[in-house]
Amino acid sequence: MSEASKPTHRRVLAVAAAGLRRWAARLAHSPKAGVLVVAALVATAFAVTPAYADDPGLNCAATATATISVTPNPVVYGHTALVQWSANCVANSPDALLQITGPGFNPSTTVFPVGGGSQSVFITQTGTVGWGVTVIDASSDTGFSRGLASTSASVTDVTTVPNLAGDSQTQASQALSAAGYVLGGVSTTVDCDNINRVTNQSPDAGTVLLPGSSVSITLGKKPAPPAQCP
Repeated sequence: MSEASKPTHRRVLAVAAAGLRRWAARLAHSPKAGVLVVAALVATAFAVTPAYADDPGLNCAATATATISVTPNPVVYGHTALVQWSANCVANSPDALLQITGPGFNPSTTVFPVGGGSQSVFITQTGTVGWGVTVIDASSDTGFSRGLASTSASVTDVTTVPNLAGDSQTQASQALSAAGYVLGGVSTTVDCDNINRVTNQSPDAGTVLLPGSSVSITLGKKPAPPAQCP
């Protein structure tokens, strides 16, 4: 019997035991009543005792419960959020592992149960992000695992690079500061249509970028003499 099928086997035994007890009750006055009662008691014992009780790791994985949450919810782009979880099982076992998945976890695996834990994570994703708790029976040849809990949150206040085309260096710096960015490198290129104005920027306008990041610009300039702008 595989490790993964043991919980199912337990349910089958429970159903069989219930049926056998009913049969014994109907024949209680027969000569075979004593034998039937004993058989019913034996079947009940097998049903009450988990089929995987002799495997602490699998027992823990099969009975584990957990919770997980993130604060704040929704989370804020470019800021930290706090992921908190708790977990427990009927028979705590070092053979069972608790795995946390999601942003900020790689995933992270720790000995089960941890009772409770928390970790600050930095939000760099957009859209919706999520975290999950899975228990793993490390002693099982089949690698039995079971998802216990999950949570998700939408990401707000996603910032993008402003369009700096045509701005002077001073204007570009002010626009970047207002958007939560800083002016990075400044270079020049011959561009008679944009002298002392932004003719190129990196990253491009509309790029999702973490607050505090730098944006480089290229300003137009006149050609070196004797060349002249038309």
